[in-house]
Amino acid sequence: MEIDTLSVILLILIIFFTFLSINDAPSPDVHPLLLTSQSECTKVRNPGETAIYRANNSAHGLPLLTSPDKSIKIIADLFENGKKLGIECLGFKGANGFEWDSYQKIAERVANFGSGLIKSTGLAPKSLNMFGIFMNSCPEWVIADLVSSYYSLITVSIPNIPPRLNDVINQINLTQIGVVVVSKDTLPMIFSAAQSCASLKHVILNEPSISPDQSEKAKAIGLTLTTFKDIEELGTRSKLDFVFAEPEDTATIVFTSGTTSGEPSGIELTQANLVADVAGLLSTLPNSQKVTPADRHLSYLPLASIAFYSGNLSTVLKEAEEIKPTIFTSSPRFLIRFHETMIQTFGNEMFFEKGYASKLNHLRKGKLVTNSIWDMLIFNKIKAKFGGKVRVIVTGSGPISQTALNFLRITVGCQVIQAYGLTQCSGAVTVNAFFDYQPADRNGHESHTGGPIPCNEIKLVNYEEKGYTVEDKPNPRGEICVRGPNVMKGYYKRPEQTAQAIDADGWLRTGDIGTILPNGTLKIIDRKLPIKRQ
Repeated sequence: MEIDTLSVILLILIIFFTFLSINDAPSPDVHPLLLTSQSECTKVRNPGETAIYRANNSAHGLPLLTSPDKSIKIIADLFENGKKLGIECLGFKGANGFEWDSYQKIAERVANFGSGLIKSTGLAPKSLNMFGIFMNSCPEWVIADLVSSYYSLITVSIPNIPPRLNDVINQINLTQIGVVVVSKDTLPMIFSAAQSCASLKHVILNEPSISPDQSEKAKAIGLTLTTFKDIEELGTRSKLDFVFAEPEDTATIVFTSGTTSGEPSGIELTQANLVADVAGLLSTLPNSQKVTPADRHLSYLPLASIAFYSGNLSTVLKEAEEIKPTIFTSSPRFLIRFHETMIQTFGNEMFFEKGYASKLNHLRKGKLVTNSIWDMLIFNKIKAKFGGKVRVIVTGSGPISQTALNFLRITVGCQVIQAYGLTQCSGAVTVNAFFDYQPADRNGHESHTGGPIPCNEIKLVNYEEKGYTVEDKPNPRGEICVRGPNVMKGYYKRPEQTAQAIDADGWLRTGDIGTILPNGTLKIIDRKLPIKRQ
């Protein structure tokens, strides 16, 4: 059998690089000892509870982190800081691909929309006035939400995943909002709900124009229907001075989807809650991974450029190839689907199995290799699916296996960070440490969600109804409790529910069951109540 010259050269190269990988194995990304203790616990504990765990850089006895900087106290301060450091702010899909608005332009639009909103609807700053946002993520969603901080109003976030008419009616009536910002997809449901919502008077449609049919329907049920653009133009002509919110002011009321209790609840978050959680997240970034103005991502992070999904998951990767994000945030479901699809597409290609095994071996020794011969031969094709520039993937909101996380690290060649959090805590509670590729079990299949971020502390308490106790071996198990400045103000107009959730010492009972591993990281293992599918 004859072997052509190219095949011989390729074989020699593979042998050469394999030899180098064996004899010149790279050192770990971080010293292994730094990963053996990822949180600090108190020396004493109460009966039926674990010790209290904090981030290593948040010593017990000292205040928890509340802000990234003394000058940043409200959401508007975060945005203003971004405006000083960055140029591109929000990206959106235009006729000729993705287009970007600068921080300066978004700041002007916030002032215009806020001024026009107050002028046209009668909302008054510092009066606990609220308005609703009922649409998918887009630049106008962010602009409307920023108005709450610049003009001391409160936003009501109505979930759209998918919406149920009774829930929308209940949420509007509970908060008594008179104004709601909608998209063309959610407008029909607002029309259906309006006759049962006496407080609702104004609807702002995020579309270039209003059709005759939409105008007639609104008039028939007594609603004033205006476009987002018209509100901005009114604000341009009648600009108002900013009336900045205070840190303790309620910023937003976010309704849960009701997946456990079956009944959506309004989670009341203050400006200070949200700033504290951002501070906690930013403090976990090592110097080599700090967010910079050059970063682009497809979800919200402060001080970088944001681009929004078109709304169809099947097009996300196509849009990622166009945007070339450096930070990609996603639900576990999407990443799991990506893992399965890439295995089907590339799993049988020459060198995949050998290359994967080689890089996995390094990963288990603490080194993420991103420039090997295997990347050139096979894995850069997969990395290109995310645009080729991703350096961090962040995921949360559900379980994902260590196998899937490792696949992403190996094939995309980036850090993959898993977080645990909930809306009641303004977002994140615990986060994987960068450069930690350790599994949560000896078999290497299960993942953990890291240690607490510096703006909160956690503990476990017995949940004996399901047999979970803090005395369990080999590791304590129980309901996760969280305390810190990122914990919600409470459930809106539901003092009894708030008292059940937050005790006199400020501990929020999350309803999630976890175990704390020997290295001080948290692993989610169950829930007190089952998830109710909608």
